[in-house]
Amino acid sequence: MSRATRLIRKLDKALAQHQTFGDAPESFVDELVEALEQDVETIQDKDNPKHWTEIYVELDRALIKQEVINRIMQRSSE
Repeated sequence: MSRATRLIRKLDKALAQHQTFGDAPESFVDELVEALEQDVETIQDKDNPKHWTEIYVELDRALIKQEVINRIMQRSSE
C-alpha cells in the first residue's frame, strides 16, 4: 500500500468518525489537515510522482462525488 493510499484511508477513517458536521463542515478541515500532517510531510519528502498522481485521482473522485450528490439533492427540491 502506497503512502498516498494510507493518507487517503486515514482521511476517510477520520471523516467516518463523524455522523454530522453541523452547519460548518469546513471548520473540520484544519483539524484533519493537522492530524494528517506527518503523512503529508512523508509524501513530500519522498517526492514520488506516483503518490501525487494518486492524490490527484482521489481529488477527481471527490469532485465527481460532490457533483453527483448535488444533482441528487437538486432533485429533492423539484
